[in-house]
Amino acid sequence: MNRQQKIALLQLTIIAIAAILSVINSVPYMHKHGYTFSQAWWLGSGWPVVFCFFGVVLAPLFLRKKKGQINFDERDLIIYRTASQIGFGASFFFFIAACATLWFAVGIDTPIPAYWLGRFILGGWLTAVTVHALTTIVCYSFGGKDGGE
Repeated sequence: MNRQQKIALLQLTIIAIAAILSVINSVPYMHKHGYTFSQAWWLGSGWPVVFCFFGVVLAPLFLRKKKGQINFDERDLIIYRTASQIGFGASFFFFIAACATLWFAVGIDTPIPAYWLGRFILGGWLTAVTVHALTTIVCYSFGGKDGGE
């Protein structure tokens, strides 16, 4: 397993841990204040989202390369570019789907609260990072040492 695969697995693990922590952190808001799960989840996901952001962004620093080791070649660059393009496409699709859903749900002339913008940004970022990491793992899994040829 090379460094890019380890980074992708670490990022997926951090995202999964943050999701679990946000659900666990939401339970007290549901019981104490009587919120529904969707209301409590946005309140309970505050510090897990911060943990997720810094963990995902700093993941390459946790997995440094060893001295004298080559950790990025042409095949790795192709996989990285492919994963970046697919991650961007998925986040673009997320934004289109989220806006269209909101448009159909509330109507074209109804204003929406500003806090929804933060939810869109968080959802788009999580979509891009998750799809990039999953694509990286899938591309390395289906290709052998010779690049899958």
